[in-house]
Amino acid sequence: MTGGPTPPQTLSELAFYIAEAQADREHLVAWKSRGRWQWLSTESWLSRIHYLAVALEERGVAQGDRVALFSENCPEWHTIDFACQLLGAITVPVYPTLPANQISFILGNSNALWAFYRGRAKGDVLREAAEALEGTLTAVAIDDDDASGSELGLGTLLEEGKGLADTRPLDGFRGRVQPEQIASLIYTSGTTGNPKGVVLTHANLVSNFRACAELFRVGPEDVTLSFLPLSHVFQRIADYLFLYRGVAIHYLTSIEQAPRALIDVRPTVMASVPRLYERAYLRVMANLSKERPGKQRIFEWALDVGRRSSDPGRKRFAPHLALQRRLAEKLVYSKVKERLGGRLRMAIAGGAALPEVVGRFFDAIGVGLYEGYGLTETSPVLCLNRPGACRYGSVGQPIPGVELDLAEDGEILAKGPGIMQGYWGNAEATSEAIDARGWFHTGDVGNFDDDGYLYITDRKKDLIVTSGGKNVAPQPIEQLLVADGVLSQAVVIGDNYPYITALLVPGLEELPEEIQELEALERLTHPRLLEGVEATVAKVNGQLAEHERVRRWKLMPREFSVEEGEITPTLKIRRRVVMERYADDVASMYLKSQRLT
Repeated sequence: MTGGPTPPQTLSELAFYIAEAQADREHLVAWKSRGRWQWLSTESWLSRIHYLAVALEERGVAQGDRVALFSENCPEWHTIDFACQLLGAITVPVYPTLPANQISFILGNSNALWAFYRGRAKGDVLREAAEALEGTLTAVAIDDDDASGSELGLGTLLEEGKGLADTRPLDGFRGRVQPEQIASLIYTSGTTGNPKGVVLTHANLVSNFRACAELFRVGPEDVTLSFLPLSHVFQRIADYLFLYRGVAIHYLTSIEQAPRALIDVRPTVMASVPRLYERAYLRVMANLSKERPGKQRIFEWALDVGRRSSDPGRKRFAPHLALQRRLAEKLVYSKVKERLGGRLRMAIAGGAALPEVVGRFFDAIGVGLYEGYGLTETSPVLCLNRPGACRYGSVGQPIPGVELDLAEDGEILAKGPGIMQGYWGNAEATSEAIDARGWFHTGDVGNFDDDGYLYITDRKKDLIVTSGGKNVAPQPIEQLLVADGVLSQAVVIGDNYPYITALLVPGLEELPEEIQELEALERLTHPRLLEGVEATVAKVNGQLAEHERVRRWKLMPREFSVEEGEITPTLKIRRRVVMERYADDVASMYLKSQRLT
């Protein structure tokens, strides 16, 4: 930004940068209260950060202290985060859905002294978690009315800080923090065992969102939604980027609120896991199947025009095709985009694999959908598709500053300014993740094309090896199984077994109402559902090698969930949990086949 404030090197500097670059903004961040959107101006937002930093310092919070954040997305999340960054304290985000025993481990492992929570239910869980801790934990209710007994409320702290603000001006917090200092401990949602605390510095996080900001043109004219958990680094880095560029943020407490908010807020840019985009695509296609043949032909024609005129990030084509595209925009694209609010021009997908058909569909209708790749340990982004450099099916090229390589077994290795400092208090795990040459081992398997686009084939640790010695990557098969909406979830099984099987969850939204209304067990035996699943599995098997084909499958009565510990908060299957919990179901698919140990 020529002539503007100096780009930040730390998260504390980011707060000052936003204050200077967006000094006159009346609408910087928003949240919904009693059915109406409420706004904070840049000035009010920064004042709250200042007051909280003063109050926390007055109460003894010092540089290096750990402060936990146990809340869904809201403006206060960033208020607390930035106040801690001004002080040099280390934030410890906690997923809103975690049970008390896991929270207790995180609080104890990080030795957090303070914890902010939102909602009475979370207060109860936090107090239960704190009972097992040896040290003293100061709990603060984000909404003062939720405070129990002698607990503090955020409003109380803000008032305390406001009363002391004149004696501790905001400028006095400048320069306290250096780029190499720890900014946050983010506990990974692993598939087994206790989570590990990923140590990320200010330099790690700032280098990542600044590198991503070079690749996308977003600014104060843009509007976005924040609904993936801020406790996960993907939404957090996206929000840092949006705040850095002055994009107005609307906070939602969950992804379930996103479909309605798309119509309400009409965002222009967005970041989400693929699940949201997949469901939007499937809903459009399901509605299309109910239309008259004439409308279906017009839709297919418009998509064909979109595909032929689509070159991600660059729209140059012959005049006759441009005319066809304008007509397709009027007849089809605009109506589809209205379901997304009507203004969405760019979206980022991360956290899981994006089906290629979904990416191409969005691009055809004029919405750039760019898939990226990264891990908590890499702050998180390593690769991104971007305008002018996008290949659907890949996760893009490395972002500026990142270097990637492949190990002999195909594992993706990474170097760059976003690589973590290690796992908190776990030197053994750190040495396993970062080798002597400084390469971080991602645990993902992939390959590059001739132009440097990365393609992820699977998680290294999730590779299935059948009893016949055949290697099978489960995730691509699972993606194919859920692609048409008949199934909402799939878990492919076969490690040390003679053939491949799957646990399948029906996609209820795509079923006729009379089937949806049945009891779960009755629904699973309905001939129409069984026929649909049979057809889906047969179609997928037709695209697979012999040893990859799903020989047997079993329908499950409910979705695998975060609450039951079967999927991670980022919607990845905890395979070992599923295998143990549904051991009898798995065994029934192999009958007399014997597992090899």
